[in-house]
Amino acid sequence: MTRKRIAAPILPVVMFLMAASVMPATAAAKDLDDALDNIVEKVQTYLSTHGDRTVSVGTFSGPPSSSAGIRIKAALTARLKKSDVQIGKLARLEIRGSFSSAADPTPTVQIKAEMVDQTGSTLGQFRERVSVDSVEDVVNLLGTTTDLAPNTSTANAAADAAQSRDETIQQRDKQLAADIAEPSFALVGTTAVAAADSSPYRVEILLRDGDSLTPVPVEDFAGFALVSLSKGQEYVVRLHNASAIDVGVKLTVDGVNTFEFSENAGFRNLGIWMVPAGQAGTVDGWHVTNNRSLKFLITDVPDSAIATLQQETTAIGTISASFFPAWTGDDIPEEELIGKAKGDIGTGLGAKVASAYESVARHFGKTLLAAVSVRYEKPDPPVDLPTEAAPN
Repeated sequence: MTRKRIAAPILPVVMFLMAASVMPATAAAKDLDDALDNIVEKVQTYLSTHGDRTVSVGTFSGPPSSSAGIRIKAALTARLKKSDVQIGKLARLEIRGSFSSAADPTPTVQIKAEMVDQTGSTLGQFRERVSVDSVEDVVNLLGTTTDLAPNTSTANAAADAAQSRDETIQQRDKQLAADIAEPSFALVGTTAVAAADSSPYRVEILLRDGDSLTPVPVEDFAGFALVSLSKGQEYVVRLHNASAIDVGVKLTVDGVNTFEFSENAGFRNLGIWMVPAGQAGTVDGWHVTNNRSLKFLITDVPDSAIATLQQETTAIGTISASFFPAWTGDDIPEEELIGKAKGDIGTGLGAKVASAYESVARHFGKTLLAAVSVRYEKPDPPVDLPTEAAPN
């Protein structure tokens, strides 16, 4: 199968690479987009039946450790607008809901949506429950730290490759369910967070003070990694890859991909950094070009990146990194086993900073090797949020 490759930037380092490439096709799992499309279709049908055209989108509440209600609300709003549903703050009807995890028979996120009228009464004619079982979306929605790398030696020893993949998927689902039910993480030193002691993929937060970078100590808060960040501080994110293969990393802050403000549409759409085998790389801030970033800045909620995108704010911020196999040529690494089988303060846009990223080309797999989330506390948000778009 021919795989299209797109050049992308490399991050400095210790050298840190970002590469853009089209991922290999896989069999479909129901992801967040699929689930929200179902809700949009139900909204369109209801409005059409009742002669209404406008709704507002309210809060989607979830586990206290997750800020994914931000992502669900923003994605649902965008999809409603694309479907010619008018969004208005003073609409007579509002869509709102909740989400939660489930583990039977496999880990999923259940999203419930309801419609209420101007009196606050729930409309019995509209109730929608959708399930998300895409592993990547389940992990990201719940902010789970987990090590899901397949045991390739066991896989190679199996006589039946298909059976090996099935067993690997079962083991993955079992591990993910356990990590959702009992959150935990491994700490390398006092500042680097991994999913497990044996995991080669780690995330580290460093405070920026001029040209100086200082790693931030990590606390254990009920099984979640927590760092203390204060208003006015700038930070960078260091991604460690101690494995024998290149990896692609999707890095998000408060649910916003770090390529959201990139001037390169290809990078923005893919949203993946590349870290070579045995190396680490530092993400300076929100990517704009290969030579320029906007600093990660701890700021009041109205000035945060998430408010700039007019998304909802929550009391806990989350910095999340998801690691995937990356490679060149046609030799797909064994780590891509599963992918082959299935075909208040917030972080704002700080000052411009010079960056030194290079462009490379890589294939990126669909097998989630590990995910690491680091949380930081945010204060109560102000009442008024800006409506101005992101700065140029």
